[in-house]
Amino acid sequence: MKLLDEELVILDADVRTAEECIRLAGEAFLQKGYVKEPYIQAVVERERVYPTGLPGKGIAIAIPHTNNTYVNKPAIGVVIPSSPVKFCAMGTKEQWLDCEVVIPLVIKDSDMQINMLRQMMKIIQNGELLRKIRDSKDKRVILECLKSLEE
Repeated sequence: MKLLDEELVILDADVRTAEECIRLAGEAFLQKGYVKEPYIQAVVERERVYPTGLPGKGIAIAIPHTNNTYVNKPAIGVVIPSSPVKFCAMGTKEQWLDCEVVIPLVIKDSDMQINMLRQMMKIIQNGELLRKIRDSKDKRVILECLKSLEE
């Protein structure tokens, strides 16, 4: 299943907060028909309760997502902020991470979510791959780095 779309990769994003980052990605998902209108606010609200920041191998990342209520079709986005954005660390309320890679997930079913999160853990633990994603100025290179998420 094709989950990666070059138009959902946003490089050098001018965002300062986790919410701005989520809204930017959410607008891209909305414009391409992946989600319904309420999706963006649902992700913002979920992030406040269940933070998604993760200390990757040398580079912190965030994987904002929400339940499938407002999903039309699954997708994976990528936001590379122009400077790190603070996301609260998963499982905490007070530990903040300077995230340099944000990979919002639009998930349609729970089986897919479990598999995708498994694949995501492999990416998070690969510092070289994370640096390549963060530093690339070519959207196709970034998608190639993430192709395991579609398997």
